[in-house]
Amino acid sequence: MKKTILMALAAAVLTACGCAKSKILPVIPTGDRAPAPTELLSLPATARDNWQIYQVNPKLYGSSGAFGKVQARLDEIKALGTEFLYLMPVYAEGKTKSIGSPYCIRDFKGVNTSYGTLAELQSLVDAAHAKGMKVMFDWVANHTAWDHPWITEHPEWYEKNAKGEIVCPTKDGTWSDVAQLDYSKKELWAAMEDALEYWVKALGIDGYRCDYAHGVRDDFWKEAIGRLKALKPGFVMLAESDYERMFDDGFDIIFDRAMKRNMRTLFGGGKAADFTTWYKGDQDKAPAPKTKLYFVTNHDDATEDTPAGQFKSQEGALAAYVLMAALNGSAMIYGSQETGYNQKINFFNTLTMDWKADAVLTKAYQDAMQALSRLDRSTAAKIYALDALVVVVYGKGAVAVNTGTVSVKADLSKLLSGLPEKEEIAGYGFKIWNL
Repeated sequence: MKKTILMALAAAVLTACGCAKSKILPVIPTGDRAPAPTELLSLPATARDNWQIYQVNPKLYGSSGAFGKVQARLDEIKALGTEFLYLMPVYAEGKTKSIGSPYCIRDFKGVNTSYGTLAELQSLVDAAHAKGMKVMFDWVANHTAWDHPWITEHPEWYEKNAKGEIVCPTKDGTWSDVAQLDYSKKELWAAMEDALEYWVKALGIDGYRCDYAHGVRDDFWKEAIGRLKALKPGFVMLAESDYERMFDDGFDIIFDRAMKRNMRTLFGGGKAADFTTWYKGDQDKAPAPKTKLYFVTNHDDATEDTPAGQFKSQEGALAAYVLMAALNGSAMIYGSQETGYNQKINFFNTLTMDWKADAVLTKAYQDAMQALSRLDRSTAAKIYALDALVVVVYGKGAVAVNTGTVSVKADLSKLLSGLPEKEEIAGYGFKIWNL
């Protein structure tokens, strides 16, 4: 093995006073091996679940037939390493005061007929199961549409103002298209739990992503989740909430919007050491095997900017997602991200996505996610960095992601047996090794 030799030469220099001074020559490397990354963080083995989730927005499949069109794409979706097919609300949408939101539910047990029939939804669920994927529905427990039957049949289940009028949610903005439910009424609990259990019994779904979960009482969630997990062991609950208390309610996964913020800082020239310091504290708040959910974009974020816009380029968005998915968490692709769709998407509107728009980018996502799906993350994890290069190392594999725009050369051989001694990774590039 080549060694770097430090050469120093002392030269006597005569001065007027007769003093001698030594001059140190610079270090001269005798080999061309790149420097090895520096260890920033070591995490113990946690055996987290690490779900790979694909979010389906049925409104991206045109004005009709979404259930069948999604089913026709299941092989492409599965190729993204998908373990959970997550469908945004499939239920009948409200019309009164509607602004087109799929989260304005008129019937918790009825399907949106513009997407298809109940039989077609059952076919989609069965086909996903046949391909080895689980299916997660979206659930909205905080509110209903203004034309939901409960408005007239059970007005006592809704919050009211001083005049006795049913009100809209106002805790996190004014959502005038929906009516706020009142969870002080235990009869409401029974009706909502019945609706939650309906889809498990009728279609055999495997989980729920719960919209605005922290807006609903914790004691309701504890009871409802307990019933769902008793009904179907292994049922997975995802909270659209960043509050760690949701873990105590029984949720298996919660949102982690801070991951995206910190990742954007990292890809914007931030220090890897700052990122890993934050990440360590974030991990300490998630009790294994439970996880937090990481994403580059989702239906809310897509209304503000494209993945490429948020992470400098399509390559940057993919590299950021690979790094997220390599960490101890669950990760979610919003359907359209893999196509390189270059416009904002308002999820209130219907459009027909061209799923073949960028076959090269789609293949890059598929190859990366399949490689990550084979990564054994049951062992301890170490994170290293060299300049903008971040390397996540497990016992039998590693992922190296260049979070900057300049190519980085690194010696990875000492990080894990089998990794290359000389590796160059281009700006916003990445490599995945399964050893």
